[in-house]
Amino acid sequence: MAKAKKRSSRGRKQDRPRVAGGQDYEVRYTAKKTKRSAGAVKKAVKKVGSSRKRVERRLGR
Repeated sequence: MAKAKKRSSRGRKQDRPRVAGGQDYEVRYTAKKTKRSAGAVKKAVKKVGSSRKRVERRLGR
């Protein structure tokens, strides 16, 4: 009988502080949170990178 593999949350923690510009749900969430358009969020991600902190600062949250 095979031993059950222990799951880690490593990937989830790494992904938390990032905004995936290509993922519609991520863009919509950030747009709603900052009260800006989805296009503005995508432009901010292109300009400053995928760091959530920098994107929100760029959008003037």
